[in-house]
Amino acid sequence: METTTEYTVLEHHRCTAVELVDAALRAHGHHVVTESGRLVVVAGDRIATALFGAFVRPARQYRRYEVALSATPGHAVLTLRHAGHGAAVAGGMIGAKRRREAWHHVTALVETTLHGGGVLLHRTDRVDVPGTSLR
Repeated sequence: METTTEYTVLEHHRCTAVELVDAALRAHGHHVVTESGRLVVVAGDRIATALFGAFVRPARQYRRYEVALSATPGHAVLTLRHAGHGAAVAGGMIGAKRRREAWHHVTALVETTLHGGGVLLHRTDRVDVPGTSLR
């Protein structure tokens, strides 16, 4: 099962938080694009992962995430979730294990970055249930 991670920051730090996350992900080799008010984060090679699955080096395995920003009174929430990997690029059991490891690395990177920037208030991890939406 996939998880979604929410990082709560003070509302007046929301722009700083997004900039910190963007810079940290880029520094660790992710391609980051702003799309419809959210960050779309991509790493790896989609075609190679679809063709060769577990034979693709872990660093080249395709991964795609999105970071969305929402506001609640006094707080802003950055929501990091998996975004459309698709079955063809899952890479089987080995690929799933690699994706989980990469996910844990990315969530820790975002948490460390926000904490180091002095803007993180709280982190919440949620298990995604297929067919339901978070908001």
